[in-house]
Amino acid sequence: DSTFEEFQALLHEGNHEAGCPRPCMLGFRMQAFQVLSSAPSPAYRASESIRRRRRWQDMASCRRRDSWEGSLDLPNGWLCQGVRVGPGTAMPPPVTVLPGQPYINHYNGSNPLGISADMQRSKNYFILLGDWGRHDSPGPCQLAVAAKLKQYATNQKRHGNTLLAVGLVGDNFYWSGATPQAWEKQWEAAFQTRDPSNALHNVPWIATLGNHDYGDNDPYAFCPHHNPRSVINGQAYSSHQLNRDRNPTRPEGTDHYWFPDYNFHYEIPEADLEFISIDTNYEHLVAHKLGPNRPGFQEAFVKCHGREHVAAFMERVSKAGKKLLVDRARHGTARTTVILQHYPWGCPKDLFEAALPSGRHTNVLCAYGHVHDQGCDGWDARGRCNMVKSGAGGGCCGVANLAGFVAVHLTDDGGFTVNINSEDVSLPAHQCHIH
Repeated sequence: DSTFEEFQALLHEGNHEAGCPRPCMLGFRMQAFQVLSSAPSPAYRASESIRRRRRWQDMASCRRRDSWEGSLDLPNGWLCQGVRVGPGTAMPPPVTVLPGQPYINHYNGSNPLGISADMQRSKNYFILLGDWGRHDSPGPCQLAVAAKLKQYATNQKRHGNTLLAVGLVGDNFYWSGATPQAWEKQWEAAFQTRDPSNALHNVPWIATLGNHDYGDNDPYAFCPHHNPRSVINGQAYSSHQLNRDRNPTRPEGTDHYWFPDYNFHYEIPEADLEFISIDTNYEHLVAHKLGPNRPGFQEAFVKCHGREHVAAFMERVSKAGKKLLVDRARHGTARTTVILQHYPWGCPKDLFEAALPSGRHTNVLCAYGHVHDQGCDGWDARGRCNMVKSGAGGGCCGVANLAGFVAVHLTDDGGFTVNINSEDVSLPAHQCHIH
């Protein structure tokens, strides 16, 4: 195996993967990854500035073959695998120690997108949508849900109602996380949020991540310290869904898709409304179920140097989410609080309510997906649904039970009403096919 500098030298002598037939010959090991037995070439002894330029060219060459990968990780042992250059069966030992300090959520939660609410609270509403980003391109079900959503927003606009945001409950990009191309293929192609004539034009989407938002397409979302795309106060970031200030692979025109960190809150004071988005994937995916041989996650585990690194990072994120919930219970002021996370059994509503200070009351709504259906799983003392399942956005799997989205309309008394299964927000049961 070669050092990275030896790789650079051979690359620019012409013995590299860019010259490989497309697709590569299966099993052919690139000369670029063999140790030089002779003296280093002049290219290897090049000045530091030239080496930096070559490093950039190396990355560009690799991106042409594997465009969704940032290609900042060119470790020893990568092979030509018949379709693209990728890691071999053995990877080098971890290059960093496991981060030990607590995870810190870095973001601004004071309405950073400038969402404007109607002065009359009951003229405002938001949407809940989950499990919607069908792999590669929208299928019939996702397109039908998107059409229903656009029509609902159009009708509400005619009645003078304001759509504040679309709250996402995870599994936004199937099957194994987002790619830089997925924004156009899986999101914009269905919902047309950049079209000025569309009622969803530039409406904020407030995101959380589900199990299918991680995986081989976005491996370093599991372990950003192994391949940072940005660093804030010493903390690495690398998910493809993060906002563009910490994820330069995000395309322009996607800034209204809001995901500043794994856990965050978003206040809209004019509407007396707060969203809290938390990542619960450690408890419900990594800690008990996800292993290195799970389809769609194998390459991610290799690049993250094994389950230990993935579990350690995700546990830190989980603890930061719980801390955020307690902080927002103590310091928030909104009369309606929406907790966004992915799993039906995962909403930490009790933790939030137990931390509320004396004298503060807020109407809490838990929103989640994962199960590809819509429904209500719980009610408050006044009989209002406050445990909302909205996991039937058309991204998965087979035939959805009751596909659609959920509309939540605010009320003047600080509460809300929920529209889950009317024909305005849902499609006929068992008739929505993803293929």
